[in-house]
Amino acid sequence: MCNLSPKEIAMRWMAAYNSHNPEAAAALYDEDVTNVQLPWGKSVKGREAMRATYVKVFQAFPDIAIEVENLLAEGSWVAIEWRFSGTMRGEFAGHPPTNRSFNMGGCEVFQVVDGRIRLQHGYWDKATMFDQLGLNPGA
Repeated sequence: MCNLSPKEIAMRWMAAYNSHNPEAAAALYDEDVTNVQLPWGKSVKGREAMRATYVKVFQAFPDIAIEVENLLAEGSWVAIEWRFSGTMRGEFAGHPPTNRSFNMGGCEVFQVVDGRIRLQHGYWDKATMFDQLGLNPGA
């Protein structure tokens, strides 16, 4: 993967996400990746932890999809402004399925080094997502 640009890695990330393939998504990450989704207030560290996270998300939202609204790439950095949607059909964040859907905007920022995602930051509105899903946003 080292011959792919950071933008191409980000596009592969979106394709793996939209095909609900945790192995393909995890393969894009550096072994020591740090993923900080700011609304959660904690980090996921390591490629295997990322794979496990994707397994849970895809089980909770079997129809989850991400759509690019804007993509900016500069050097090793890529920012994707996205629209995200899905229906909660499985357990998520400690909550049983609500069978409700969400649709919201947000942004992911990636640093790609040597053809792998080394750092990822997610910016999105947890309160909006949880409200649409019928969940307590403090959870």
